[in-house]
Amino acid sequence: MSFLRPRLFASCAALFAILFTVWYADAQPVHEDADTVYVGLLEDDRRQLDRLGRWDATPVPGRTIAPAFQKTGDGWKSIINLNHNVSWIVAFDGKNLGRVESEPVPQADLGNVTGPTGIHSILTPAKELPVVGKPEGRFSGSYGKLVRRPLVVVSKPNFSDPDEWKPRAIPNGVIEEVRSSFHRTFRHLRQCDASGEALKDDWSIPASEIVVSKSYGSTKHEYIVETSVFHNKCLFNVDGEGFQSMGGNQMFFVSPDHKAVFLGLQWELVDAGDYDGDGKSEVIFQVAEGKDIDIETEGYVLFYDDFRRSVRFVWQNH
Repeated sequence: MSFLRPRLFASCAALFAILFTVWYADAQPVHEDADTVYVGLLEDDRRQLDRLGRWDATPVPGRTIAPAFQKTGDGWKSIINLNHNVSWIVAFDGKNLGRVESEPVPQADLGNVTGPTGIHSILTPAKELPVVGKPEGRFSGSYGKLVRRPLVVVSKPNFSDPDEWKPRAIPNGVIEEVRSSFHRTFRHLRQCDASGEALKDDWSIPASEIVVSKSYGSTKHEYIVETSVFHNKCLFNVDGEGFQSMGGNQMFFVSPDHKAVFLGLQWELVDAGDYDGDGKSEVIFQVAEGKDIDIETEGYVLFYDDFRRSVRFVWQNH
């Protein structure tokens, strides 16, 4: 921050903005404990993304780590600030992709960038950092740029995926349950007129319009199902006085008894792994949520205990 009276005022204003624009649900101070496990995300550097001009090439050269979750004797919590160096294992698809060393970034170096305020800079040479897949817009959130896929990092060598979450076709009968959950969740769908404004009357969406775009399954016969509305490029769900854009995907969890539960809109599956070493896989999603077409909340959600519980690490966009 700063000292001297004018700078102190600016510093307090900046701190006020951070406290009111960033929200970490269930966040707790980091407990210094040898048994604590930290889980973070290796991401493209949001400070560089924030400075991109319209025609600047992507992906950006830099990457950072966002420490997001911690597991202690009290259970899973999100992290406010992990203020010491960490040696991480990069985990993906049940495999160890390498080790990354990081150190905290001083708060004064963050500026007004939207995103987590407790990020770490990476000490490992950039050429040694793993990359999975090609840069794309799927994980870019409100930036709308080509970014590398975020990768899970964990402070202990807990990278295996005992539940073996893989792309799998859903069995007979599951799509009907997912469509029923869709109808229960989105009760007032409105198509758009030629100008892109929502019509005044609800649309009775045919079941055939709700299609599966991706599906993943575990050895426990659980499923993650991503749907989209097939023929409609402009569609809203009316929730009270709010309009929620349906232009992206819809994510559902299906239990072994084929009960489907809606998870969220515009979610992306990041990875699954037994990050706390308890013999069960946790599953992490990236979220980008909001009303209308605006993305207001971004971050990550970790599900554990066979999807019975979850913890969020999210922030509010300015």
